[in-house]
Amino acid sequence: MRRTTKIAYLFASACIGLLAGCTVGPNYHRPPVATAPAFEEPQSQAALKTSSDIAWSNWWTVFHDPVLDNLEDQAVDANRDIRIAVAHVDEANAMARSVHSQQLPTIGADLSFSRTREAQQRPNNGNTNGLAATYNDLLLPLTLNYEIDAWGKIRRMVQSANATAQASDADLRFVRLSVGASVAVDYYSLRAADAQLAIYDATVTALQQGYQIANNRFQHGLVSELDVKQAETLLDQVRSQRDAQHIQRDQLEHAIAELLGRTPEGFHIAVDTKLEAPPSIPAGIPSQLLERRPDIVAAERSMASASAQIGVAKAAYFPQLSLTGFAGYESANPAAIVNWQNTIASLGASAAAPIFTGGRLRANLDQARAGYQASVSQYEKTVLTAYQQVEDQLAALHFLTSQEQDSASAVASARDQERIATNRYNAGLVSYLNVVNSEQTLLDNEQSEVQVSGQRLVATVVLVKALGGGWEGRQHP
Repeated sequence: MRRTTKIAYLFASACIGLLAGCTVGPNYHRPPVATAPAFEEPQSQAALKTSSDIAWSNWWTVFHDPVLDNLEDQAVDANRDIRIAVAHVDEANAMARSVHSQQLPTIGADLSFSRTREAQQRPNNGNTNGLAATYNDLLLPLTLNYEIDAWGKIRRMVQSANATAQASDADLRFVRLSVGASVAVDYYSLRAADAQLAIYDATVTALQQGYQIANNRFQHGLVSELDVKQAETLLDQVRSQRDAQHIQRDQLEHAIAELLGRTPEGFHIAVDTKLEAPPSIPAGIPSQLLERRPDIVAAERSMASASAQIGVAKAAYFPQLSLTGFAGYESANPAAIVNWQNTIASLGASAAAPIFTGGRLRANLDQARAGYQASVSQYEKTVLTAYQQVEDQLAALHFLTSQEQDSASAVASARDQERIATNRYNAGLVSYLNVVNSEQTLLDNEQSEVQVSGQRLVATVVLVKALGGGWEGRQHP
């Protein structure tokens, strides 16, 4: 008899072990995505020769700009979007810990005390004297509840929660990258505005001198009033353009203050008209984006979480196995409760299986599968968008380099044109309209040159963002 009981116990233990190792639903594997061996757009020779890594945490240091470094550090510390993302990471980690706790039994204390009086004429009065009864009942048990993860439902829930937490962490990196890029883009746009304002100031000074010359010549009857009005019109036009440029600069300064978690009041960035050449950024190979880009990592982890949810939905088809029990003391006399004769204990097992749910389980499974397919498509879209963004900025930098050279040549020619027109006007050979045209042409080309220089810096920032904000060695989750 004992042998039979032992065999039955071992058989039951083996069955429980096998059930505990069973996990329904698909095992996640990252789906392959098409990647090209190299980027289509050309890279500069300087970029191809650059081999040093850039840290994703402070990628802006490659620009060697102390003012930018200081602004970025302030943004990291105080930007509200970053703080929101940090809170979401904490929330996801807490949720993962909560789900993980479901793998362990729940033990609690259930202390209760009652004093009861029963009537004499109560049904089934068991007292020998048939009298009314008053008694105390003190319970001091520990309770146990444990769900046997026979089909892997809880394990799939843990996998999903862990993947969601990893996606939140990648989202935080992407927010930090986006905020840092926004600060740098606004900063270099502001620097371009400074350079443009310097050009406007110099142009206004030159036009004021030209206006004074034209007015003096008109007062001496050497030219008509038309020359004066032409000079005055161009001067007022450039002043108006300068005012519009001041609006843009102030708004950029306000935008940077908001990114730094500050109000615009009292926040100012000193004027600096220098636009240094941007650093050369190596793009690497397309497949590296899968590891670098935090938004791709977040999309991949969300896909893993959605895959685990399919297993959770499948496990709902199978019986839910649970163990419940309690052990402790019960006594009518509190003073004698801790006594071996007053111990109580109970252990039970239950299995709850769905029989009819009106199609709810099937709908939940279809929903989980559809969610996974959507996450796969979102992952593929994120990868394609990343490739496009890198190619866009490589193309922009390639042609902006040539455009900057052409703009510099155009400025030199426009200056010669303006000098010749002014000399001919002073010699009385041409009307002031020639000077106006040459001044406007010079201003347009100088502004274009500054805009191209600013665009190169901005495109370099956006390229770093498109590459994931740095490419030091990182492991995929």
